Amino acid sequence: MKQKQVIFFAVILLLAIVNFGFAQNDYAYSWNNTELVSSVECLSNNSNFEGLKLSKTIEEDHSDVKVYVEVNFKNKIFERIEDFNQFDLEFWLLSNRAFKTGVDLKITIAYSNNSGDQEQFYTFCLKYVESVVRGEETTEKGEYVTLPVYFATDRNKVDTKNLNGAFGVKRSDLKYGICEVSIPLDHDLGKIESPSIWKLEFSEDPSKHIMIQDIDLLEKDKFFISLSNGIKNSNSKSTFLFVHGYNTSFSEAAKRTAQISHDLLFDGEPVFYSWPSQASMFKYPKDEANIEWARYNIKNFLEDYITKSEAEDIYLVAHSMGNRGLTKAIVELMTENPHLRKNIKEIILAAPDIDADVFKNDIAPKMASKVQKPITLYVSSDDLALKASKILHGNPRAGDAGDSLVIVKGVETIDASGIDTSFLRHSYFADTNTIISDIFDIIKSGKRAFNRERLKLMKLSDEIYWRVKH
Repeated sequence: MKQKQVIFFAVILLLAIVNFGFAQNDYAYSWNNTELVSSVECLSNNSNFEGLKLSKTIEEDHSDVKVYVEVNFKNKIFERIEDFNQFDLEFWLLSNRAFKTGVDLKITIAYSNNSGDQEQFYTFCLKYVESVVRGEETTEKGEYVTLPVYFATDRNKVDTKNLNGAFGVKRSDLKYGICEVSIPLDHDLGKIESPSIWKLEFSEDPSKHIMIQDIDLLEKDKFFISLSNGIKNSNSKSTFLFVHGYNTSFSEAAKRTAQISHDLLFDGEPVFYSWPSQASMFKYPKDEANIEWARYNIKNFLEDYITKSEAEDIYLVAHSMGNRGLTKAIVELMTENPHLRKNIKEIILAAPDIDADVFKNDIAPKMASKVQKPITLYVSSDDLALKASKILHGNPRAGDAGDSLVIVKGVETIDASGIDTSFLRHSYFADTNTIISDIFDIIKSGKRAFNRERLKLMKLSDEIYWRVKH
């Protein structure tokens, strides 16, 4: 009899605990999505966190309302329910790797009413759900290699299972993370292999295509700790930062960065900065506005990157419109903190979509005097995107060759005309074996243009530049 009583009271106690954790009727605050909250399933990185909003259910006066959130020994305190509801809880959990560590999310609502101090407690288990979209996955892991690529982005995060669309085209706060990008073993130097309808390929296959396999968001401090540890463990203690150009999505930037790192056999940590390009040939004006908006974020990130990565050698690489953000950020940063130039090894400017006169008379001289490190400028007369930009703006671009070739003291100009095979002839710096090989020489040997075998010395009036040998 006593045993039955013990069991009975144990069951009652268990039901009371469950009811205390999930029942909503007696609570002053309730969740908008009761189905999500009361589900026996754990919350995951695929859950709809829009449902985790609190609303008041009892009409009574409350004071000293606070919401406490805890996960992975990290805490957040909100002084108002409205502040909690506006908080990006999903991003915070991703930043703390909560889903992958399998910890619990604990939320406490504390307030005071006529009866005294009150508290509501909630505990949610968390789990990670594989969200990579791979189509027909029959590939063995031995058919591709995977590279970690660090990133910072001020794009908005998108709620999608498709990693290629993980970040959108809207402006947002600065975020940090790591992409795992796979590259097929039969990868061709300079190419970003992707599905082709001409080959009847309708989904990505890691044995054939460069793919994003995973994306992890990190808190700022954890991001730089991980980055600096990776750099310390490399033989060269080096890193490069790539700032992409016009008409580029987040996923394209991630894949391009991995491709460059792989093709250069780069011994260090690759990093890219992805600003909110619209990834559309027809939205050039919006891209112009966004790179101008993003340059302050780029500058702030660049300062952290230089100071916190603890790299001995830092290479800065920009393409197309991305040069506007990077060059202005460098000039401003070096003006304010000239000591940060110490570990910058090289600056590579590929096909800059910048007014040629502004670059020649203002930006380039300031960069040369303030950074005091080698600067390489790749230009081409075949670049259709820059030709379109020239027509749009009415002035030549810094990435043009031919009659508009820019030659500036302190900058080595490399003419890559005639060797690009891309559709817009705008990505030759990463698409063409010759340019990849030339950049390889820069990084591996540190040789200047005069001593690099793939380059031919040219003269224009009394000035010199170099042309890539065909």
